[in-house]
Amino acid sequence: MRVLKLIVFFLFILKNSATGQIVTPSLDSSVLSLMPASAGWRDATNFNGSFESFTESDFEGNKSTASDVSYMVSSKLLYNLYQESFSSTTTVNKKYSSLFSALDEKSKNAKTKFNVAMGFGQPLAGNAHRFFVGVSYSAGRIDKDESTTTYTQECKKYTYYNYGGRSCDEWTYDAVEGEPSEINIIETGFGLGVSYNVWQMLYVSYGVQQTTTTDGETSHKCQEEGSDICNYRYLGNTWLDKFYGFSIKSTKPGVPKFRLEWSYIQSPGATNASSSNSDGAIEQTNEHYEYEVQIRNMEFSPTNLNNWIFFLHLKQNKIFETFTTGSGAFDDMTDEQISSGFYWSYPGKAGLAVGLRYIVSKRYLNTTDGTALSTKYQVSEGKGNRISVDYRF
Repeated sequence: MRVLKLIVFFLFILKNSATGQIVTPSLDSSVLSLMPASAGWRDATNFNGSFESFTESDFEGNKSTASDVSYMVSSKLLYNLYQESFSSTTTVNKKYSSLFSALDEKSKNAKTKFNVAMGFGQPLAGNAHRFFVGVSYSAGRIDKDESTTTYTQECKKYTYYNYGGRSCDEWTYDAVEGEPSEINIIETGFGLGVSYNVWQMLYVSYGVQQTTTTDGETSHKCQEEGSDICNYRYLGNTWLDKFYGFSIKSTKPGVPKFRLEWSYIQSPGATNASSSNSDGAIEQTNEHYEYEVQIRNMEFSPTNLNNWIFFLHLKQNKIFETFTTGSGAFDDMTDEQISSGFYWSYPGKAGLAVGLRYIVSKRYLNTTDGTALSTKYQVSEGKGNRISVDYRF
């Protein structure tokens, strides 16, 4: 039961994350640049849209779904100024067994992001600039169902000592679930970064992004018997992510194109446990968990035609650090996602392109028990598809 509770908690805090580029743009033009400076390396004006659907099953066979619809315009504004305008709507519906119904999630996230990159320096062959400095701004609204769930604990088994003390060997945890209600949260982000063409086809990049979420408020019937309505405030939070990596890219016309990228995202832990509270609202702690995302991309065209067909392969690992919860401690939670597919486009400088991807996701939990070796559990498996349509001007 202890491992079961840990696994369910693990599933709750992980979400299927959209993949983007950090150092150089993907050969699939519908993929957003997570680090704004990389938008400057795009070699065409594009308008595109994409749709992604994803289904996940946990260890008891419960089904969860997620879908994402997005569109983006990328273009050159001036001689050395480039932009990406991106908008997406993500819908999540996670459903678990009745034993853990408090961990169900139903949310809708509408987000808009703008990347602007400015080029500088004496360029190397094949590029218009040597490096780009970029800024980004994003804003979105998250509508999600929340419930007020409180936990009580009771010791079932004690160890008594000769000197009169005692310690608890086994705890029980009981959850009291509150009534679900929708809350609205505003999320904003501001990013800075640089992407540099070091030598011929080699690029490096570094950037940061600060993300802020506002408080969300709702009212529930109080859990205490005889009471009426209680106001609940779900606290917001602020944290600073770091992006860095390197890429090898060749997109010269008339020769086979390829792109390799190894990049990382580091997100620190941040906890907002209280705020200035003068209205008597019951505040719920907001904890942003520390994690690291490792991204590996491999993209290439097997022909020497200009943008004919590409094989796209991406592997992403999201690793969470150790947590201590009411259910115990666990280590190295890992979300592994592999995305492979094809990208077809008209063989010319302008025209239509269509991308198809198949996504496989597996999630693992590594636990340690005292001095024992780490045990790896696969706790869920998911599959999805992504289709993108792009037009180059």
